[in-house]
Amino acid sequence: MHTVRLVAGKGGVGKTTVASALALWEARRGRRVLLVSTDPTGALGQIFPGVGEEAREVAPGLEAVELTRRAVLARWRARFGEEVYRVLAAVLPVEREILDYLEGVPGLEEEFLLSYLLEAEASERYGRIVWDSAPTAGTLALLEAQALFYDHLTQAHRLYLKLRGYLQGADPSAFIEGWRRLTGEILAMLRERTRALVVAQPERLPVVQGLELMAALARFGIGLERAVLNRVLDPKACPDCPPYAARA
Repeated sequence: MHTVRLVAGKGGVGKTTVASALALWEARRGRRVLLVSTDPTGALGQIFPGVGEEAREVAPGLEAVELTRRAVLARWRARFGEEVYRVLAAVLPVEREILDYLEGVPGLEEEFLLSYLLEAEASERYGRIVWDSAPTAGTLALLEAQALFYDHLTQAHRLYLKLRGYLQGADPSAFIEGWRRLTGEILAMLRERTRALVVAQPERLPVVQGLELMAALARFGIGLERAVLNRVLDPKACPDCPPYAARA
């Protein structure tokens, strides 16, 4: 079952509006829906005032949340911070401030942002999760980071097997394997249970970027649910709107 709907597109094309409309439509059909925004512009709060880092109900059957960098990194520190510090402190003269430095590791923020979606899906509280993603470049970077992260963690486990005799009793194998397993589960969610809606508007650059995004998502393994051309009107729906109806 495809539980997650990824709504993606160039910045400014109405991606958050489309994601919100989709989430409301799903909720009105009787599903329990979670709308998750990872768009750093904070546009979701303009549609549903009061949305923050904790999911809250914004309409009957619909909960919404805006994930910030602060909230995502707090999730990482709570899950792996102590184990990472313990292993590093066994071999290096470091203090806990090393965790602040490690929070800047490429791919870390993206990893735990997606872990929120994974946990929401696994909770079975929601019949549908609508993900309002960052603009095109950010979405692609996030997806690419997952595959790279999985490879790096696999290599890290192999490196540990070579160096374990020097670690003075510290054994990072459990958390490395746990982290690698988490990344594998995220990749499976994206490739097996996620479908994308790519949003564009009737202008050359958004359409070109939308087509490129569709191709990139397909290469990654995410199927296309549909393409949405925003800001056009059926002439029959609004005969008094000629500039917009003409675009249709």
